[in-house]
Amino acid sequence: VVKELVTDDHLTLIPNTQYWNGTPKLDELTIRTLSNGDTLSAALQAGDIDAAYGMAYEAYPNFENGGYQFSAIQTSRAFFGSMNMTSPIMQDAAVRRAIAMGINKEGFVKTLLDGHGVAATGAFPDGFSTFGGENVKAEAYDPAGARAVLENAGWVDSDGDGIREKDGVKLTVRWLTYPSRQELPLLAESAQASLKEIGIDVDINCTANRREFLADMSSWDIYASALVTAPSGDPQYFFTTSCIPGMSYNFGAYDNPEVTALIEQLSKEFDPAKRGELAVTL
Repeated sequence: VVKELVTDDHLTLIPNTQYWNGTPKLDELTIRTLSNGDTLSAALQAGDIDAAYGMAYEAYPNFENGGYQFSAIQTSRAFFGSMNMTSPIMQDAAVRRAIAMGINKEGFVKTLLDGHGVAATGAFPDGFSTFGGENVKAEAYDPAGARAVLENAGWVDSDGDGIREKDGVKLTVRWLTYPSRQELPLLAESAQASLKEIGIDVDINCTANRREFLADMSSWDIYASALVTAPSGDPQYFFTTSCIPGMSYNFGAYDNPEVTALIEQLSKEFDPAKRGELAVTL
C-alpha cells in the first residue's frame, strides 16, 4: 500500500497486512522517478538505487562486468512513426512506401542499439499470440527498390545535390521526436542517414515540447515516439487508439474507412483466433 507519493519524484510502498497470500520480503519499497537516462545509469552505478527499468541501451556496457543481472524480454513497446496525412508530401503513397523500404531498421538495432532490440515487422512482436510480427508482411529494407519507387513517381534529383524533387518541391521530410527516451534521437539520425541514400532529406526536430509541434499539423511530416502497442496483450488497443480518426494516438490524422470498419468488427469479435486474424489483416 502507498506510504508516500511525491509527484514526479518518488512513490514509497509498505506491505499490505491484509493481503491474503503471504507477506512481502521487503518492509519498504521506494520507486523513484528518474526520466533522464544518464541520471538513471549513474544512480545505479553509484548504488543510489538497487534496480532500474527502461535503461538506455547505450548504457548496457557499463553494467556488463560484475554484480549486475539483466532481465529482458521482447515486448510490445515499439518505436513508432506516425505519418502526417495532412502533409502534401506524406499524401504521396510512393513517398510513404519508399520511406518504409529505405529505413534500415536492422542496421539501427545492430549498430546503434548494440543488438539490444528487434527490428519490427508490424505493430506487435514476434511470437505475440496469433498476431505477432511473424504473421505480418511488411516492406523489407530495399534502398534500390525505394529509389525505383520514387523515380517512377516522378521524384528525381535534377540538380545533382543528392535530394530528389518533384514539380519544384524538394523531398524533405520533417521528423519530429523527443529526447527523453534516449533511443529516439539515435533513431532520427539513423533514419536521416539511410533515407539520404535514397534521395530523401530529413530535417530533425528533437524537442521536449513536441506536444506544441504536434498540435500544429503544418510543422511536421513524421512523428516518432515510443509506444506500447498491446498493454493488455490484445491487439484492439493499438488499432483503436492509433488508426481511428480523432483518437488519442492518431497523431497523423489517418483515416481509412475500410480499416475503421475492420476495427469495428474486431471490437465485436470475441473468438481469440478470429481476433488474431482480423489483427493480421489490419
